[in-house]
Amino acid sequence: MRHLIFFLFLMMECIFSSKAQDTIVLNGQPQWKSSLDIADQSLFFEETSDTALSFDEIKKIPFVPFSKKFRIEKFSNRPLVIQWFRFTIKNTSATDTVDLRLGVNAHFFTRLYYNDNLIARGGIFQTGYPFFDRFGLPFKVSPLTANTYWVRTEDRKEQILDAGITLETPYSYFNGMANGVNKDRFLFMLLAGMAGCLFFVCVFALYQYFLYRDATFKWYIAYAFASLMVCLFWMDIRLQIMLFPPLLRDIIFSTFLFIIPVLYALFIGSMLKLAVHFRKTWILVKVLIAIAFLQMITEFLVVRTGRFILNPDYYGYFLSMGPVIILHLSLIVVTIKSKDPVKWFLFSGLLSMLILWCLPITGIFGLVPYKNDELFLILIFIPVYLILGITIEAICFSFALSYRSKLILVEKNNMQELHRLQLEAALEKRTLELMEQSNLVESQKLKQIHAEFDQKIAETEMMALRSQMNPHFIFNCLNSIKLYTTQNKNEAAADYLTKFSRLIRMALENSRSERITLTTELEALELYIQMEAMRFKDKLKYELTVDKKVDSYFIEIPPLLIQPYVENAIWHGLMHKDEGGYVHVAVSVLPDEHTLIITVKDNGVGRKRSAELRRKSSAEHTSYGTKLTSERLELINQLYKTGANAITEDILDNRGMVAGTFVTIKIPFE
Repeated sequence: MRHLIFFLFLMMECIFSSKAQDTIVLNGQPQWKSSLDIADQSLFFEETSDTALSFDEIKKIPFVPFSKKFRIEKFSNRPLVIQWFRFTIKNTSATDTVDLRLGVNAHFFTRLYYNDNLIARGGIFQTGYPFFDRFGLPFKVSPLTANTYWVRTEDRKEQILDAGITLETPYSYFNGMANGVNKDRFLFMLLAGMAGCLFFVCVFALYQYFLYRDATFKWYIAYAFASLMVCLFWMDIRLQIMLFPPLLRDIIFSTFLFIIPVLYALFIGSMLKLAVHFRKTWILVKVLIAIAFLQMITEFLVVRTGRFILNPDYYGYFLSMGPVIILHLSLIVVTIKSKDPVKWFLFSGLLSMLILWCLPITGIFGLVPYKNDELFLILIFIPVYLILGITIEAICFSFALSYRSKLILVEKNNMQELHRLQLEAALEKRTLELMEQSNLVESQKLKQIHAEFDQKIAETEMMALRSQMNPHFIFNCLNSIKLYTTQNKNEAAADYLTKFSRLIRMALENSRSERITLTTELEALELYIQMEAMRFKDKLKYELTVDKKVDSYFIEIPPLLIQPYVENAIWHGLMHKDEGGYVHVAVSVLPDEHTLIITVKDNGVGRKRSAELRRKSSAEHTSYGTKLTSERLELINQLYKTGANAITEDILDNRGMVAGTFVTIKIPFE
């Protein structure tokens, strides 16, 4: 029963629908001067499914009479809007073929079907063959025939214009096209002027970037170029210039409302350094930019496919301009709060854009009567306001960049002037420092000359002391040879003379050097003691000991440094004892291995008794060797900054009596 009621209702609707459709009767080619509105003689159907129906399915669906409610109905909020018209034309002429054009207002795509065939295509996004005109679909009606036609209009993203259908003759169609072009000339001039301004702005931005290499200009170039593409796009759509291929038109049409605010947001963020001065607002701006990018991707997919991935009824809410408006208002607020001098140029551009963008919404132009069609066509073309706002905004932004460049130049000049003053001050300070350093260097040079002079004097004194010591030593040796000769001990004298010649040779060689190895010094010392032992016969005994830790081939000391102390021990300590005595020379190093220790030990009469005996002697002998050696030690310390010293002590026995002399010589070495 339920199915029967539905079937009867469907049959009644088809009957009433067929009766409502009036056949358009023509007797040969009409001579209309203007278009003929056939909406009241057509049937209408709007698809409500998410996917488009095929032509075969459409032919089975009942159409309803077209009424005024379809003209004044609000535009659909769905991503895909498909509407159909069906009309019948009868040609009663037996000879004339009727040549007509079908107009269905501006839509993305339009299709004209007859007898199961697609006979014409059009629409503002239509390309390819067969293609005659975007808005006029051509068809012909043969003599004595009645043909039924189906017209399909498709809009993606939103409905461009409301539903409507008209018939045109070739004359009325081309006449209307010519009149339209004539009436659009001021609109074309306005759009072309704004395109020229945007093109100049792009060139200006590129040149500025070439000069300054500032990253801010990159965002401005992208913004200006996108604005230029939007202007050219609407010129292409409105004036049928055919500038862009379908893919590029889809990209521009689906993204321009979002990409331009995103680009000028990034430009302003870079200009005012929002990430530094307004961190929280910059986070909000980045979130809104991310939402805008998501909306752009969704919009592009819808424009290309006509399908929305979510519920189509919420398509309009998802692609709401709310985030872009919030982004724009946020930029206005932070621009006002900014302390950057260029903010007023940016604020003027943003405010101009906002006012012109919202101006068509107020409907203020509908209240003013217009007598000029050219002006009327400009005022009702809503994209004009958007493009004009973009142009004014781009010019204001270019002023901001120019003023910023001026500020940078002024700051650069100020920095150069400051740098010049700093350089002059630094130069003056440096000149004073150089003068002070010159005086100081001159003073130090004088001191150095004095020091070098003192050192030369010390070295001369050292050479003089060495030259004095050698004759003294030779004098003592010659006395020994004289004694052997006097006693007619020729063999002893010869042996002594041999040792003496070796010793003299070593003394002469060593006297030329400031330092000699310890081995050489000990070898000369042993020759000397042997010669003295030959004089004293069995009364003098000696011993030379060198610690194993001492590298005698490596360590160097002044020549004939030890011999005077040994000589003093023999002549002033042992010669006054009838039984003679011994001399012990020991060489060692301190634990740190950087100080050489030389000890000369004898068991003579001691320093006090020796001094008493010298005073009683008629031929008092003065110890020149010991005195000269002491002076040499002082000069060595002065020249080489060493701590060499010699300490002489008396040796006491268990009864507290003097039992000899002990000399300790300390010589630091590296």
